[in-house]
Amino acid sequence: MNKPLLFLYCLAAAASCRNTGAHPKSKVTIDTITAGKMAAVPATIEPDTSMVALKTFQTLSLDDAISQVWIFEDADKTHWNKIFWDTVTDTRQYPELALFRDHSALLNPRCGLKIGTWNLDKENGEMSLLWKDGSADLFIVRQRALRQMELAWHRGGDLALVRLKSDAIVHKHAVEDPYYPSNVKWMIRPAAKETREQLRHRIKDCVHWYALFFMDNHNRQETEISFSGLPSCFEWYNGGIGMQSKSGLDKKWIACFHSEEQAFAAYDIIAGELGKHELKWPEHPTSWVKQTGEVLHQLANKF
Repeated sequence: MNKPLLFLYCLAAAASCRNTGAHPKSKVTIDTITAGKMAAVPATIEPDTSMVALKTFQTLSLDDAISQVWIFEDADKTHWNKIFWDTVTDTRQYPELALFRDHSALLNPRCGLKIGTWNLDKENGEMSLLWKDGSADLFIVRQRALRQMELAWHRGGDLALVRLKSDAIVHKHAVEDPYYPSNVKWMIRPAAKETREQLRHRIKDCVHWYALFFMDNHNRQETEISFSGLPSCFEWYNGGIGMQSKSGLDKKWIACFHSEEQAFAAYDIIAGELGKHELKWPEHPTSWVKQTGEVLHQLANKF
């Protein structure tokens, strides 16, 4: 196991970076969908100034209300396993749907990434999503509130009932959202071997994405961060950043590159920069999440 290449005034062990992905396998139902009821949702927190709470708007168009990052919270009994469980790896999946005001869309960055566009037929309540890989999804909006949606999901001739939740907080500038489509392109495997310059650009985008991810969690005042399903080569510490060992390198991160050889080359480039110990950490941090995001921005500028 490699030791962390950067470990500046580490305040706690890696266990302090709680991964909310470790949930037991279970089946849950959303019978409230058929009853036409919406579950109670706690009041939202006030966001960072770089973000805005949708509840503060006196009037809000339907498109603007839907343009959020939505987390799949539940599904009907028949489809729960198909949506929330990966039978190949026997692990829990965490599907998400990100919709933006420019009608760009992203589905499942943690478990089968798709990028495309969305469009809503307000009369029929039909939301169509067209993906760049040529596939499509159709959602029927059954019920909608600012922080919850209940949808009928047409998937391959099948119909699943799903419930999604959000915090009704969005970035003032969509490009600062880690799930904005242009920010996740580094996760998509290139069709051909990349030049060293292209490889460094992919690395830069990867590090930049994690900087956005940490700052997004900080600005939303999240108390727990889930890394489940996200491709990564890093080990996260409270006050430091390390690298995974090459022998245990995340297969999902390797899959973001054209080959294992190129993934290891990218790994060596990142490790080399971390090994220089040139990154400046805040002397009096108020949040390890914020300081990690700030340092990752520095690291991204190295490439």
